[in-house]
Amino acid sequence: MKEYSTDILIAGGGPGGIFTSKALMANKITDFKVVCDEPDVVCRCNIPYGIGKKFLNDINDAVTSHHTFLPNFDEVGIVGRIERIDHKNKTAYGKLLKEDDEFTVSYDKLILATGGQASLPPIKGAINPDYDGSNPVGEVFYYRGESYDKAALRDNVVVVRSVADARRIDKICGTGLTVAVIGTGLVGIEIIDNLIIRGNKVVVVEILPHLVSFLDADMASHLEEVLKKDGAEIHLGQPCTEVGDGYIVVGDKKINADLVVIGAGVTSDTRLAKEIGCEIGKTGGVKVDKNWRTSVPDVFAIGDLIEIKDAVFESPVQFQLLPNVMMQGALIAKQFKGVELEGPLAVGSGMSHAGGLFWGFAGYSEEMAKARGLGVMAEKIELFTAEHASPYARKAWYKMVVAAEDKGTVKKGQIIGFQAITEGKHLGDLMPRWADIIGQKETVWDLPKHNWIHQPLVGNPPSNAYILTFFNLFSGKLSE
Repeated sequence: MKEYSTDILIAGGGPGGIFTSKALMANKITDFKVVCDEPDVVCRCNIPYGIGKKFLNDINDAVTSHHTFLPNFDEVGIVGRIERIDHKNKTAYGKLLKEDDEFTVSYDKLILATGGQASLPPIKGAINPDYDGSNPVGEVFYYRGESYDKAALRDNVVVVRSVADARRIDKICGTGLTVAVIGTGLVGIEIIDNLIIRGNKVVVVEILPHLVSFLDADMASHLEEVLKKDGAEIHLGQPCTEVGDGYIVVGDKKINADLVVIGAGVTSDTRLAKEIGCEIGKTGGVKVDKNWRTSVPDVFAIGDLIEIKDAVFESPVQFQLLPNVMMQGALIAKQFKGVELEGPLAVGSGMSHAGGLFWGFAGYSEEMAKARGLGVMAEKIELFTAEHASPYARKAWYKMVVAAEDKGTVKKGQIIGFQAITEGKHLGDLMPRWADIIGQKETVWDLPKHNWIHQPLVGNPPSNAYILTFFNLFSGKLSE
């Protein structure tokens, strides 16, 4: 038994735990321990690209040593898994991953950064009915609100979350297999694209009427078009209801599938939080205040684990996205130096790539807003990413969603959503700007205050002339 003692214990070594550790070090706080339940640091966004060898040569390129992020990891890090916490006596108990030993950590303050685990929809046959609990792999998924070890899955089913999952797909999928992919979120779309690159036939199943819930149907149609062109067989509007040896069932169709890859979202891993009595919100995440304190004294929580306040409707939501947790870790570190800073209200945003298209979103789609009962105006425009005669010009589609009425905390004319798709132009310079605009509750009338919307089109990023087009369209409507 190894025994440790520290002022601050960080439970979880994913992005939340690692970025919080880096922030503590930057603030000259060294009396902490971070318990990492994976042998390396994983950027989950990169996992699919290792499968297809698209941007990465190997899945290992998605993995980074703990020492790269924390040069003093040998002093502050523990590669292990916390199995229970006795918060009354402020002691955590766990098992080491690289050694056949157990450990305890006594602490004063606790930061829960246990993140989320992959979710399995209610699919008959996905779980092996004969699994007896033996030979667990130590990674879990959630099914009907309960956690299961991944060893319980059927042999031809992978619920994607970890590098181990990606390595398994990579090993199986050389070329010529038929792979069913269930779910078309950020990771699901990337896996589809990369499996096609490897030469596999890909069957896509999405319960919604179009791909990618973050986008509206008129934007998602561009992704659907290129994936079909690349050979994907796409089934929309119906769930996968059954998995068997060599097949899946969608509606009344039995479809061949050698492997089934499920990327159907993430469920907050609240097991430790519940054990120590943290209040759980209505979204299923841990409730925290504006400074990420839980309902239990001396316990903080960040990242995929928590529910936070949405910038548009100011209601509890869960946005399991990397930028949120990076900011939370930085501000928690400041608190331990006596400086309390509030972070912004949360905006769901992200970007990805598939079939030669870069796509991204920030805030609410038109469909999402209407589902919340808000009247909206939406405009979609098609332009080029540069002067159309330029050799760098690529086709682009942009869509903006604006509130058409005052409702609750939302003002008429408030910009609540933005979507973009481009042929060959990365959106890394664009989506964070729109996330800020939405997060600050700006309206159409605020757009001219930004210098970057006035720049001429030629020789500049695509975040230019189309903004004035949107301003003219929406300001005209709002003035009617």
